[in-house]
Amino acid sequence: MLHAERPLQPVQWAAVLGSIVVLVWSVPGLIVNPDFSIGDSATSVRVLGVDMNGWHALSGFLVAIPGFFAALRRSWAALFNVAAAAALLSTAVWAVLSTQPAGGLFYFPHGDADALLHLATSSIFLAGAAHYYLAQSRRVARS
Repeated sequence: MLHAERPLQPVQWAAVLGSIVVLVWSVPGLIVNPDFSIGDSATSVRVLGVDMNGWHALSGFLVAIPGFFAALRRSWAALFNVAAAAALLSTAVWAVLSTQPAGGLFYFPHGDADALLHLATSSIFLAGAAHYYLAQSRRVARS
C-alpha cells in the first residue's frame, strides 16, 4: 500500500491544488458538453469562461489523476509539477495560435480564455516545483 510522505510539503500541495483546479473545469465541462467529435464536427461550450468539449475535459482528467498520485511523494510531485506546467504552457500557446489544435480534437473559438486558465494553473505547479528544487539546492549547499 502506498502512503503519502507526511507532512505534505508545498510541492505536494501544489500537485493536489493544481489538479483540483483542473478538475473544476473538467468535471462540469464533461457534463455540459460530452461531445467527442473531431475536425469540423468538433464543438465547444463555454464552461466557467473556457471552451470545453469531451476531449478537453478528458485531457484535464489526464493531468489531474496523475497529479493526485504524484502528490504521494515529494520527488514524484516535483517531477509531475514540472511536466504538468510544461504541458499546460505549451497548450496555452497552441490555444492562442489555433482554434482547432490537436488535429481538430479541440475547438477553441475563445482560445485566449483557455490560455489564461492554462497559464494560471501552470503557475501553481511551477511554484510547487520551484519551492522543492530551491529547497533541495539549499540543502546541498549546506552539506
